[in-house]
Amino acid sequence: MTLELIKMLIFILLGTKVAGHLCNKFNLPVVFGELLLGILLGPAILNMVQETDGVAMFAEIGIILLMFLVGLESDLNLLKRYLKPAVIVAMFGVFVPFIFISILGHLIGMGTPESFFLGIIFSATSLSITVQVLKEYDYLDNEAGSITLGAAILDDTLVVILISLFTAVITFDASIGFTVPMAWDLIGKKVLFFVIMYLVAKYFITPVMKLSSKMNAIKAKTAMALVLCFAFTIFAEEMGLTDIIGAFFIGLMLSSHESAHEIEADVDTIGNSLFIPVFFVSIGLVINIEALFSQFGLILLLSLAAIVTKLAGGYFASRMMKVNRKSAFVVGSGMVSRGEMALIVAKIGQEAGYITAEFFTAIIAAIIVTTLISPLLLKFSIGLEQKESDELIA
Repeated sequence: MTLELIKMLIFILLGTKVAGHLCNKFNLPVVFGELLLGILLGPAILNMVQETDGVAMFAEIGIILLMFLVGLESDLNLLKRYLKPAVIVAMFGVFVPFIFISILGHLIGMGTPESFFLGIIFSATSLSITVQVLKEYDYLDNEAGSITLGAAILDDTLVVILISLFTAVITFDASIGFTVPMAWDLIGKKVLFFVIMYLVAKYFITPVMKLSSKMNAIKAKTAMALVLCFAFTIFAEEMGLTDIIGAFFIGLMLSSHESAHEIEADVDTIGNSLFIPVFFVSIGLVINIEALFSQFGLILLLSLAAIVTKLAGGYFASRMMKVNRKSAFVVGSGMVSRGEMALIVAKIGQEAGYITAEFFTAIIAAIIVTTLISPLLLKFSIGLEQKESDELIA
């Protein structure tokens, strides 16, 4: 198994560097090439890389390191400054797709629970895809980038709460009623996570990092930062959130530390040379070409609904918060990608019986379509916004 995994890693690493070179040459987002490479190398076409446990493990570490890097590179003060618009954008970004796509589910013949779960799937936003493009175009440290980043983080949290509420309603026993354990699972754990995160940031991080700086060991500060990162991914999962939320927030807490740039450089080398490319390629491995053709109409309908509802929700919420049109278009575009979060939610729905085999393939394909289109749409919207800024300066 080890040799097979190493062989697939060779294909992935060589392929992603070639894809990155070509994307840079033709002025395309690098992540777009990596996603397409997953389809090319995967079972859909060449079948050189499969979704094995080993690849899945590397991909999981990749997404954790990516979100840790995003936290390290983020400006905490800027995120605080744009917290209010980020909250409004997140709410519109979740509930506009949820309402309209749930209605669409009814129209295509789904039952009520299945329709609601379909709405939840397409309420998700791929934080990783969005931030990778924002990072690539150096767009994390301004109004539109900060609102998009904040909204995408809150979006994931809202979707997790929606899943919890949905499951609670479906399994609710009227004879027992609403219990304290149910309230704890739905709300209590999430509140506790953020309370502990605040306490760790205020009282724990500085002494721990100071201790690591006194250690006579190679890259002790980076190793300690990774220990904190991995510990909080586990803690986030235990509290009913996604692991990437834990990775992002501990990175954000470390971003103002004096060692942040050193840690960022080390983690960037580790992540982008091995683990992060595996994550993006792994997304394309789930595509089935035959299913794409057999359910083309349904895939197109779901994809259009997914793109329009997120784009409109993000755009109009931003305009409500007095963001200019071009920047609002950037925010809306940044919310379009569903990526890994929607894939996770869809898998939960399938395993729980909320999504039948009849619709599952089309849903996965529509998620991939939004994931492929989003980097291009986001690049286009950033280009428009930057062009307007250049014209104002001139």
